[in-house]
Amino acid sequence: MDFTDYTRETLKGIGGVTVIVETLNAEAEAGALDLNMRQEDVESKLSGAGVNVFSRDQWRNSPGKPWLYISVNAVRYLMSYFFSIDVQLKQDVTLSRNPSIITSCSTWEVGSFGFVDAPNMPDKIREHITRYDVDKFIDDYKSLNKI
Repeated sequence: MDFTDYTRETLKGIGGVTVIVETLNAEAEAGALDLNMRQEDVESKLSGAGVNVFSRDQWRNSPGKPWLYISVNAVRYLMSYFFSIDVQLKQDVTLSRNPSIITSCSTWEVGSFGFVDAPNMPDKIREHITRYDVDKFIDDYKSLNKI
């Protein structure tokens, strides 16, 4: 079993997720990458694939409190941007040496990076998030859960 198989197993039995999109760094903000649009894109993509998207109240009451965390960083270079995207499934876990300690940690992760000219930056990053990174999560999630 490789690392990907091991982390994929941590998705088994999760009834859904809430989505948290990190506030953008200044470079991405300057490129007009809309935070709310990315949140809506991801939630829509998950729902459309049959993955339950929890409200905050549903999330608080769900076992393990799973959340899909998305972080985008961008650095401007002349008339272009280098960017990186990190998508993580975080959930409550316990320490084997002391099961009374519960913390939230990343149990599944995928990322991508690229280079794009400035005018196309918002669309390219939205495409990377929903078409590559979130699709990978959906594929792994569906492979372990009946939806």
